[in-house]
Amino acid sequence: MTAEPTDPVIATTDLTKIYGDTTAVEDISFEVHPNEIFALVGPNGAGKTTTVEILECLRTPTSGVARVLGYEVGEESRAIKQRIGVVPQSFHTFDRLTVRENVTLARQMYENGRDPGAVLTQLDLSEYAGTRFADLSGGYQRRTGIAMALVSDPDVLFLDEPTTGLDPAARRSTWEQIERLTELGTTVVLTTHYMEEVEELADRAALLVDGEIVAVDTVADLVETYGGDVKLVVSPADDNHAELEASLRSIATDVYQDDTGNLVGIFDDRYDAQEAFGQLLDIDGEHSIELTGAGMEDVFLQLAGGTLGSGGELQ
Repeated sequence: MTAEPTDPVIATTDLTKIYGDTTAVEDISFEVHPNEIFALVGPNGAGKTTTVEILECLRTPTSGVARVLGYEVGEESRAIKQRIGVVPQSFHTFDRLTVRENVTLARQMYENGRDPGAVLTQLDLSEYAGTRFADLSGGYQRRTGIAMALVSDPDVLFLDEPTTGLDPAARRSTWEQIERLTELGTTVVLTTHYMEEVEELADRAALLVDGEIVAVDTVADLVETYGGDVKLVVSPADDNHAELEASLRSIATDVYQDDTGNLVGIFDDRYDAQEAFGQLLDIDGEHSIELTGAGMEDVFLQLAGGTLGSGGELQ
């Protein structure tokens, strides 16, 4: 029995995967709704890739149930594979073939699908259609991978760490392409350790830590529930870093350093944040201070007890 339009596109119940003495994921349950972008968020080794590989029918769960488009993983894998697209983190294809040739070759693997030229146009790849894959930038190589997955007209597209290794400009350009996918009727499931990516793209997110889901909700509700009310972002000078951090810690609920070197203080109420703001202004040195709302970085700090480094490590 296939999923009706109002049914969850993906539903897992107590999903567990064990390798020998290692539990990769344990009793995870979540749903993905039609035409949404759903993010699995967590550090390296949290179980994100294992989870999507089960949903892609590349791995068999040890226990629990996973359904994709109404079909049960392990029982109806062939039907699932015909209706999903996959772009792995280490995506690569034929270097000597052009973009058009690679996308056309992918289309020939399916009985039904989209016109390769139309997909190239939708992803702003027409200009590069005659360019060899090996000559593309990292961002356009990743975009070509998305085109090769989309040409099969999938109901669900899995993107594993879609912007890892890309520079900020290429990352933002790739985000723009991903945002378009739901307009084509495609539900997107992505794994990521970039909190800005979650805030930019995801309708809902599940946070994984040590193989377990610690929270799943809309991004806005996660921030409202776990992020704290406000935060101060301080860009310290070389000679006043320690003094600024000590001042922040004397008032803030939590303090951490983000991946750009800024000090971030989390406050339960605006009055404490304003008091800290004044103290920081009185410290000598050329530093900047910004009072902002909370975000997914703060959510992860509260739920995981740490933040994620640029390489996906929990710190």
